[in-house]
Formats: sequence, structure tokens, C-alpha cells
Amino acid sequence: MSTTTIPSATGTNTQPRSTSTKATTCVGPQKSQPAAAKLQPKEHGAYAILGIPLATSLVIADVSIPGCLVVLASIAGFVAHEPLLVAAGHRGQRSQRSTPAAKGRLAALLAITFGCGLTALALGSTEVRIALLGCAALATSCLALGLAGRHRTLVGQLWGVVTLSAACVPILLAGGITPVQTLAIWTAWLIGFAATTLAVRGVIAAQKRRGKTIYWSAILALILLTGVLTATGDAVAIATLPMLIMSCHLLIKPPPARHLKRVGWTLVVGTIATAGWMFAIV
Repeated sequence: MSTTTIPSATGTNTQPRSTSTKATTCVGPQKSQPAAAKLQPKEHGAYAILGIPLATSLVIADVSIPGCLVVLASIAGFVAHEPLLVAAGHRGQRSQRSTPAAKGRLAALLAITFGCGLTALALGSTEVRIALLGCAALATSCLALGLAGRHRTLVGQLWGVVTLSAACVPILLAGGITPVQTLAIWTAWLIGFAATTLAVRGVIAAQKRRGKTIYWSAILALILLTGVLTATGDAVAIATLPMLIMSCHLLIKPPPARHLKRVGWTLVVGTIATAGWMFAIV
């Protein structure tokens, strides 16, 4: 601090004036931390592909300890898919760095999956054990597709349908459903979900001005397969009719892209109708 004299018209004013210099601190813009990645599965259609057959199987078959353990293992394995992709860096390096919790959640979910799966394997019959080993092989191959970045391709999505719907097989077997009837139920789910998956991809192709021939051809083949199975005595195959009708409707009149969420819920309603039909038949 210093003092200065202020000159005036009559002379010198000796009254001191204080001057001081205040330091100013310049604070630059702070970099915000990137938000943690969401660890819920992003493929929303997969919720129905896994959940509705699981619920239907628990209603159709008798409740059993191995069956309930398979349900827990299937759900935990499904939910572990997204943390695996984040922890492995397949959702981007930023998501990997900003979401350290992905590794912990992945470890916990895998522990539940293996713990419930191995317990069901120990408690189940020979048929249930064979089915569980098949489900484990399918799940491993599906995870490999995801890590290879192929899970969004047509083959990857159809293989996901096979893998997710297969969880109903050991549940049905553990609940007293015969192997022949179990295979018929799983086949019906495969036909229905394959049709809806193809229809959704056809809608997306229509929005991008691409051809829908491959999707129409595949769905017509599924309809033909359903007719053949029904004619040869498979009473469950006809239950896929609601899903097949909705799939054809989507290809005939594809909705705008902004309505895809509504399309998904409509397909869920059709899937529930198929589940109810199965329950009535079985």
C-alpha cells in the first residue's frame, strides 16, 4: 500500500489517499467428467425374446428348483452382456474409462450366472443337463459375436433369437414337459421371433430406400414352415400366427422411423398373444 498527495488549486493537499492492487485470479473453464455409460442392455427387443418365453415356460410347466435357477442364470447372463461390452472397450474408450463399475457388475452377474447354472446342472435330470450345456454353448457363441462387433448384423440378431429363446428348453424339461413338446414350443418361438426380427429390419430397410425382398422371402418361408408343421400334427406351431400376421403387416405398410418404439410395443402385444395361445394349447 502507498500514499500519494492530491494537488489542488490552492496548493498541495496533503491528505493521503490509499492505493492498492488487488490480485485477480483467472479461473479457466473446468472440464466436466464424462458421464458413466449405462449398463442396461440396449437391445430392447431382446427383453421380450428372453422374458416372454421364460414367463410362459414357468406357467406351462410345473415349478421346479432347476427351472427357477435357470431363470436366474438366464437373466443375470443377459444383463451381463452390456457391462462386458463396456469393460472390454467395445462401447468406446471413453465409456470404458468413465465406467469403472462395469467390471464389478460384470463379475457379480457372472458369479450369479455360473452359480445358478452349475447348481441347476447338478440338480437337473440328464435331459435338463444336456439342454443346459447346449444353452451354455449358445451363450458363449453369442458373446463371441458381441465382442467381434457382429451382434447387430442380420445373422447376429437371428443367432441372438436362438440363444435367448433356448433358455425355455431346460425350464420346460425340468417342469415335466416331454422333449417332443418342448422342442415344438421352442420351434414356435424361433419362428415367431425370427419373423418379427426380419420385419423390423425390413421396416428399417424401407426407411433407407433399400429392398425388402430378402425379408419377404424369409418370412414367407417361415409361414410355409408353420403350415407344414401344423399339417403334420404340431399343434403348437399355429400359435405363432399373431406374430406372423404382425410381421407381414409391418412389411406391407412400414411405419415411419419415428414410430419404431410403438412398433416394438405392438410386437410385444403380439408375442403375449402367442404366449397365451401356447398356454391354451399345452
